[in-house]
Amino acid sequence: MEEKVIYDFDQVISRQGTFAEKYDARERIFGKGEVEPFWVADMDLPTPAFLVEAMRQRLEHPMFGYTEQYAAVFDSITWWMRDQHGATAEQDWISLSPSVVTSISNAIQVFTKPGDAVALLSPVYGPFFTYVDVNDRTVADCPLLVVDSKFEIDFPRLEGILAQPEVKLFLLCNPQNPGGRVWREDELQKLVDLCLANGVIIFSDEIHCDVVYPPYRHTTLLNISGAQQLGLVAHSIGKTFNTSGLQASFVIIPNSGLRNRFRGGAERMHAADINLLGKIAMAHALSPQGAEYKRQLVEYLRENTLLVADKLKVLDIDVMVPDATFLVWSDFRKFGPWKDVFQRLMDDANVALSGGIFFGPAGEGWFRINCAHPRSQLLPAVDRIVAAFSQ
Repeated sequence: MEEKVIYDFDQVISRQGTFAEKYDARERIFGKGEVEPFWVADMDLPTPAFLVEAMRQRLEHPMFGYTEQYAAVFDSITWWMRDQHGATAEQDWISLSPSVVTSISNAIQVFTKPGDAVALLSPVYGPFFTYVDVNDRTVADCPLLVVDSKFEIDFPRLEGILAQPEVKLFLLCNPQNPGGRVWREDELQKLVDLCLANGVIIFSDEIHCDVVYPPYRHTTLLNISGAQQLGLVAHSIGKTFNTSGLQASFVIIPNSGLRNRFRGGAERMHAADINLLGKIAMAHALSPQGAEYKRQLVEYLRENTLLVADKLKVLDIDVMVPDATFLVWSDFRKFGPWKDVFQRLMDDANVALSGGIFFGPAGEGWFRINCAHPRSQLLPAVDRIVAAFSQ
């Protein structure tokens, strides 16, 4: 019987000198090279050893030429979606992509035309806005409501937006980043029904779907009635296994017409494949070993987010305890303009957080803290934040 691996998430490993954006770009981005970074959403927790070993074994062969999209990669995806999310993902439905953002940009280009509008729920991951704009489309923003420190969808407002004839595509973040909200099945069904009624395609970014805390469960768009007619689901091993630098993601599209259009756009951008090590990593990560790693990771991250949220609540601010993700979203508006708060965080607490304006106008004054760090790094930093704003 194989011995169960116990993962040590308290181990502190320096990332300086590895060209990690979170660390080596601090001087350029923040003007302060020693500020502690809790902004960009990758983990300061090591990729599991079994995954590193699989890549190391491949590196022993000295040739790194063109590689096929071989069956083991797709087998791993179909297994993971079935075992971890109770969803069917037939191999014909799956397309590889360098990143979820690449897939978002491709979807905007193939399912809309310049001048069309793309709907979204904000605050939301910044590239949702960015890639609508750079592709000469218009954002149709439906700000989320904050109810009892949780995001809720303003369905009457969204219904009006989706009914506008220029709206052709809806970008959904499920689970939601930055608020960590897990959308319920009935909410997703309402979204699908509205899109079906108005002929709007849904792109569901589910990159955070593996980091979900009990009693909540992720419901993939694939399992919503009617979604197979108009839905695309994007996922990646980047968040779950801290492999964003490998650029290994995939998109599941049940509808053959949508799938052919999406693949045509990817081919035109020369973005229909991923790199050699990305394939190796994906084939090994989405496995029973990966599922056990994920289980232990989720336990650790859940405790981190709860500890951080409890500490920040001392400031008497609105703090969203996440249902999912390793991110905590907090309202610092009472402390003044966001730029002043941002500077105080750096000067008085020596931390860099993601400012809410990155997530759209509805996020202004809020800040997102990445809790995927060893507690010996994370908790003292949060204590400094509390001290700085308790004065």
